[in-house]
Amino acid sequence: MKTLRLFAVVAVIALASCGKPDNPLVTASEAQFVQWVEPKNAFSASCAAALYEPELFVRQYNGLKFSAGAKISAVSEQQKTDCVVELPKRAAQVGVPGDVAQEHLFDERVRKRYLAVRKG
Repeated sequence: MKTLRLFAVVAVIALASCGKPDNPLVTASEAQFVQWVEPKNAFSASCAAALYEPELFVRQYNGLKFSAGAKISAVSEQQKTDCVVELPKRAAQVGVPGDVAQEHLFDERVRKRYLAVRKG
């Protein structure tokens, strides 16, 4: 009986360790996540907004442009692509533990957390 229990415990631990690690953006601290969603600096729009709240990105981007010709009406595919490259780097810069992959960015839990942070 003891051997059977020990085997069951070992099997549960083995199966748990084979599971996919959780999304670093979901497990990041509140402070790290807040830093991650903010614009990188005063001269850029929030890349997180480009993916999760495009209208905010457009407002931020246009607010940084002085020429009417430089303003945009929507987030371009190139801007989204640039942000998909930038956001994992930004996560590392603000101390989010683990490697952030593209699939993590498009996790619905991250979008929901972003929206919750934005609502304050």
